[in-house]
Amino acid sequence: MLDGSLGGHIQVQVHIADDIWPIVVDAGEMELAILNLCLNARDAMPDGGVIQIRVENVHEQGEDGGPAEFVWISIADTGHGMSSEVQSRAFEPFFTTKDIGKGSGLGLPQVYGFAQQSAGRVTIASEVGTGTTVTILLPRSLRDPVIATKVVEAADTAATLDTTHRGRALLVEDDKEVSELTRELLGSLGFAVTHVASADAALRALAESREIDIVLSDVMMPGGVSGLELARDIRRRHPGIPVILTTGYVDSVSGMTDGEFDVLLKPFSGEALAKALGSVR
Repeated sequence: MLDGSLGGHIQVQVHIADDIWPIVVDAGEMELAILNLCLNARDAMPDGGVIQIRVENVHEQGEDGGPAEFVWISIADTGHGMSSEVQSRAFEPFFTTKDIGKGSGLGLPQVYGFAQQSAGRVTIASEVGTGTTVTILLPRSLRDPVIATKVVEAADTAATLDTTHRGRALLVEDDKEVSELTRELLGSLGFAVTHVASADAALRALAESREIDIVLSDVMMPGGVSGLELARDIRRRHPGIPVILTTGYVDSVSGMTDGEFDVLLKPFSGEALAKALGSVR
């Protein structure tokens, strides 16, 4: 999953201890959290570097103050690090230190939300010039590992998309980080992806190609034309092509009538994307 996202200038080292305890989490959200952290690490090392992913069993203090057992997952980079001020705001939604169009500010909040919904916690240790380590602690489950029904259903959905509904998706997204992540998720579901960064480019791509099977478009984009306006234009010009809108701001689709288009809220997991794709095809 990471090979196609990080580039050849990034070395990934994975160290997983023997006999890791079972945990109960949403597999899609966990995959997304790890990918978000690795993309952040990559961006902190523009000239290359090392990402270390470590997984161990640990005993830490639980919420009641007593000892508790956790699975410890850390992702460390050798990048430029964060100041204490940036660390204090790192989990705020839409907070980013990246240039406009290069960061959504949704990566670390998704990681924080994943840890919280999994009854765990996440911490950041960083120093400017030496790198950053993000650690996720997830509580050990005393249940025997099984294939959960939800996971099976998600796998069945992905398999259906991969075989019966495989095709080409047009991704309209101006944020580089989000577009790379979404391309990975679409690829894992069996879709070839054409990516453009504006509404005008999307309309040109549709005019020049008859191979587009579905459009996935951000709502808020540069150029004066919103994703909602683009979706309406596509429906008028190409009524047979379904459109899914994505956004991190619920208010951005307030002008849409009920049921007009399917909306996928950012950040989304592979499972959520698979369900959205399945519902419109």
